[in-house]
Amino acid sequence: MIKLVVLDVDGTLTDKNRLISTNAIKYIRNGVKKNVMFSLISGNVIPVMFALQTFVGINGPVFAENGGIMLYKDQIKKFFDKTKAEEFLEYISKKSSVKPVFTNVWRETSAAFNMNDSDEHYVSNEAKKHDLYIVNSKFTWHVMDKNQNKAYAVNYMKEQFKLNYNEILVVGDSDNDITMFNLSVNKACPANATDTIKNKSDYVSKHRYGNEIGDILNYYKIL
Repeated sequence: MIKLVVLDVDGTLTDKNRLISTNAIKYIRNGVKKNVMFSLISGNVIPVMFALQTFVGINGPVFAENGGIMLYKDQIKKFFDKTKAEEFLEYISKKSSVKPVFTNVWRETSAAFNMNDSDEHYVSNEAKKHDLYIVNSKFTWHVMDKNQNKAYAVNYMKEQFKLNYNEILVVGDSDNDITMFNLSVNKACPANATDTIKNKSDYVSKHRYGNEIGDILNYYKIL
């Protein structure tokens, strides 16, 4: 029986323009009424996650910056530090097309940026030299501590709430979700997911951009 549903946000609950699916909100709220815990893990920042938690009706922890920082019951817990990521971003911006994004003013454990596709290999290799790594959410790039990822957040909740992996369902669409899809949990994705995520999934919905949530929750008999 599923006790915890972990959802990515961009591309999973939203469309390409980051407009959230009202159907997704409805089904999440129905799941909460069934006493299932729902959590969000996003590359976005804590203020955005606080708003989503409040207005969507999320009853579990929400994680920002790909698992680097958590908000739960009005308490913020930071797991990583942004110092090295910020230093790297300043360094790499002078050597490539990398440009920091506005939301960095709220980031606590990572840094985000945009760049030309042609620079990906170079920037990735430079990040490794600094004991960091980069990941693409399909909306922006993130540079983080090498241990910072969505699996870290899922494992944290597993321990905190004394769950087994078979009681956890994760839903995501992009390659920055891959670490939690590598866990021995239940895995599902929308039709707009990357091929990597689809191949890792136990269930691939025919619906996309948030409209898959009801289908997935029904498939796992949560609703």
